Parts: sequence; structure tokens; C-alpha cells
Amino acid sequence: MENPIENRAVKIETITTPEGNQVSFCPERGGIITSIKFKGKEILYLDEATLQNPKVNVKGGIPILFPNAGPLEGPQYPNLKQHGFARDSSRWKTKKSKKGFRETLTSSEETKKMFPVDFRLSIDANFRENGSFSVDQEVENLEDNEELPLSMGLHPYFKVPQDKKSEIKFNFDGGKFIEEQIEVWANGKAISIDNPKVKDSNAVMEVVIPGLGTLVIDASPEFRKIWIWSMPGKDFVCVEPVMRNKGGLVVDPEKVKPGETFHSRVNFRLKEWKNPLFD
Repeated sequence: MENPIENRAVKIETITTPEGNQVSFCPERGGIITSIKFKGKEILYLDEATLQNPKVNVKGGIPILFPNAGPLEGPQYPNLKQHGFARDSSRWKTKKSKKGFRETLTSSEETKKMFPVDFRLSIDANFRENGSFSVDQEVENLEDNEELPLSMGLHPYFKVPQDKKSEIKFNFDGGKFIEEQIEVWANGKAISIDNPKVKDSNAVMEVVIPGLGTLVIDASPEFRKIWIWSMPGKDFVCVEPVMRNKGGLVVDPEKVKPGETFHSRVNFRLKEWKNPLFD
């Protein structure tokens, strides 16, 4: 007999702005952002079958990696798996607005079995007046005396035809290395570079994606690293802002003092594509 709960479609929330921009998200699948459209143009890849199957991780959209990005080694957090638990949680509290949404995940007895700290994680995802889209993250340490260790990230999947990955241009410091390493990252092994914002407060990452345009990614310097990753035969490239490299929650975490709040932001903007024949 089929389980009606397992076979029902997950609920997607969608906000459309007066300017024609649109964002969709799914609170019950880890608060994941499933779609961002700039005036009708989708920038994210989504494997719909994985979204609808609660037994597998969602491939696509923008999964939220908290409290850790990547796998962990050692005995310190034996129940904390790769990319943390936020992307698996269905306990997000949400509030929509005209320009986007806010979602909040608060520690519970369940989360403390994996990460024994009281916290509140808030995501504010909104279209800005300049037409860009920002994902702001706040982590509040609700402990009275203990520091909160942190090595979180975001995992955006951007649309690109699988046979066009070699044509992607990464126009920023470290971009040439990414282009040279395509046989590594396009075949399932992530590579890591320094976020150019750490050294230059004005730096942004321009990624020229065939069929999409120039995507401008502005990741705040709290994200020290950028991971690049894809899979053979799949129509996506991941450009992931993360606070540390894998294992960072154990070996070199950010530490949020009791009662304090940690802030970070990633902004996405799609430049208008211009045909070089007519420039």
C-alpha cells in the first residue's frame, strides 16, 4: 500500500515582485531556494525528482549548509553529517513579503543531538531595488556561556548545458585556475579558491555562463572560500560560498560569542547579455 504522505508533492512557496522577478522556496525541504528568476529568466538548476523524494538530498536550487559545509572528520560531532542538518530540516518558520521571504530555524532537542548548541538561524532572501537578489544569513548564539562554532555555506546550482561547461568564463581573481581545472571539478571533485572579497572589498565574481549571461556573485568576506563543482552529464555548475574548507567546523571555526549574532550575505545579479557582433 502506498504511503500518501511520502507520495504527495512538496509545497513550494513563490513570491513575484511588481518588477517581474520571482523567487520560490520549499520550507519542508530544508528551506531550500528552488528558483530565482530575473524578469522571467531562471538562473538555477533543479532536479525535480530529488526535491519530491524525502529520502534523498535535493540536487539543485540553493541548499543551506549549516552549521558545516562539507564533511567532518574526528570524534567531535559523530552525528553531524556532510553539509550539516539545516538542509534536511522541515522545522523552518517562514514569513513572506512583497520582495522575498524570511525563514528561521531554531535549535531543538533533535538538533542538539547533532550540534549541542542553542542557536537561531535566520535567512532573509529578497530582491533589491537595483534588481539583484540577496541571501542574508544571521546566526544568533542563544547560549549563556558557550561560544558557537560555525563553518556554514550556501550551495547554489546554476544552469548551464553540460556540453557548454568548458565555455564558462570565471572573470575574477582565481578564475583562470578554475578554467584550467575543468577536468577536475566537472567530473565530481570540488576545487577551492580564496574568495576575492577577502583581499579586495570591492571584488565581485563575474561568471559568464553560456545560454544564461553574466552572473555577478558578491559574497561577503565572512565566506573565505569558494568551491566549484559539477557532475558529468548534468546541466549545472555550483559556485559555493563557504566560510572554511572541509573540516572547518572542527579545525578552524568562526566562533560566535554568547548572546551575539553573526552576519553574512551573498548577492546575485544577472547582467544583460549583449551580442558581441553588435557592440
